[in-house]
Amino acid sequence: MHPEQSAPAPSQLPPPAPSTLRLVPLGGLGEVGMNCLALEQADGMLLIDCGVTFPSSDLGVDVYHPRFDHVLALRERVRGVVLTHGHEDHIGGLPFLLRHLDVPVWGPPHALELVRYRLAEHALEDKVRLLPTQVGREVAIGGFVVEPLRVTHSIVDATALAIHTAAGLVVHTGDFKLDPTPLDNEPTDEARFRALGDSGVRLLLSDSTNVDSPGEAGSERDVAHALAELVETAPARVVVGVFASNVQRLLALGQAAVRARRKICLLGRSVQTHVRAAQAVGRLPWPSDLLVPPEVASSMPRERLLVVASGTQAERASTLTRFASGTHPLLRLEEGDRVVLSSRVIPGNDRPVVDMMTGLLRLGVELVTWSTDRRVHASGHAHRTEQERMIDLTQPRSFLPVHGALHHLTRHAALARERGVAEVLVAENGHVVEIGKTQPLGRSGRAVTGRVATAGGEELGEEILRERANLGRSGVAFVSLVVDVHGALAAPPQVVARGVTGELEGGALRAAARAVAQAVNDCEPRARRRDNDIIEVARLAARRTLEAKLGRRPLVTVALTRL
Repeated sequence: MHPEQSAPAPSQLPPPAPSTLRLVPLGGLGEVGMNCLALEQADGMLLIDCGVTFPSSDLGVDVYHPRFDHVLALRERVRGVVLTHGHEDHIGGLPFLLRHLDVPVWGPPHALELVRYRLAEHALEDKVRLLPTQVGREVAIGGFVVEPLRVTHSIVDATALAIHTAAGLVVHTGDFKLDPTPLDNEPTDEARFRALGDSGVRLLLSDSTNVDSPGEAGSERDVAHALAELVETAPARVVVGVFASNVQRLLALGQAAVRARRKICLLGRSVQTHVRAAQAVGRLPWPSDLLVPPEVASSMPRERLLVVASGTQAERASTLTRFASGTHPLLRLEEGDRVVLSSRVIPGNDRPVVDMMTGLLRLGVELVTWSTDRRVHASGHAHRTEQERMIDLTQPRSFLPVHGALHHLTRHAALARERGVAEVLVAENGHVVEIGKTQPLGRSGRAVTGRVATAGGEELGEEILRERANLGRSGVAFVSLVVDVHGALAAPPQVVARGVTGELEGGALRAAARAVAQAVNDCEPRARRRDNDIIEVARLAARRTLEAKLGRRPLVTVALTRL
């Protein structure tokens, strides 16, 4: 358990007044990812989504989830969690929350199927109540009444939420766009949003991700046409890299494969997981004979195979990364194969993606990307024109932008003011926001928030991360110290290092060994007889010398042997 979460600090905030709604973003405001929002009123608390975010640097961290101090300090008031959809930045934090909190989770059937996989990884699959929501059907959760609304996004079964609260009607768009022709024929229910606007929306919380992108996000059906053309005209093997959660795109690839008389091979754990989940809830009606296992695919005629692969962001050990390096154990790409990256590069991944693309091109494949053919990808988030329309449909009295970095939130807030919204507020994680029937939207304090690193399903403390970062910067040195029963040196100290010095800097290690010997000899006899004291003396002597010689402070460990 994260040390700061083992004993959450009691909330310093009194319960909200009877006609007041309190909102506390634990993640997703001021950043893209890790979405988690606490709604609190006099009779209880409701969480919307509970996601993770991914590391921007490699310290052995798998994901980060929000700090839950605020929620756990008020655990008796929490009535449940409602999910908008099944992306990891909305569901991935649930296992870490539900270790400490026994509450039900409501969500669309597809999202809950993905949650089951996550809970099973943490041995929680039989300990959590998962309750499916249905579009247009209200569910009472404590004093909140929640109605899921259909929206289109880059995952199926995505919903917005209309929430009846003590302060009035709150609409949370979730992640959305206004795709008029989605492949699943389930467009955003604009008529329902308009009806809610006509009835009076007290507060709109809306997806800010693509506020800088003009126009509209584009239709998934147009992407399907482009992918079909690329699959059907390819002379040899086709590999399509996708975000595994985009079931509409998987559906399109299945249709294209059938028309081109190709079989599909799924490569990558995430692709396989999302296909199983989508098929389990009836969202991916592929023919039963469409899929072939990798061991069969490797011997098939190239013109009869379509590979659907994970790793569009060049994740380490992903299928596409292994293809690029020629190290995939089951399949090797050949000259003339066509590789389509049906995605855009997430900011921060530019260098590894370029390296992966370079590796693919060296194999002689034909590479198609969004940069060379804009038809192969469409965003799942509303562009500026669609955001304007959402504001116009709902006609909110107040507006709070969500899901974005501070830049996105600020720009979206300005857009709301342009559309005539009277009360507009920008908040970030930890800001306590309150609104009432007549009380204006405003900030009223701060709550404890932050992020918790995890690896292998376990939470990592800040000290571990600091040590790992220091190891990466400065390396580690090992001191071998042999003394007699009185603590006198029985042999010269030895200092070796990893990631600290090159061959030309061996003199620094010899200097460190001499400094350790001098420090031990100068140590008081009583201290030399205590293991902890003599170890600390040796450690400090070695570290100070290496820092003076090299300008770095490596982690120093001492192995003490007494004869």
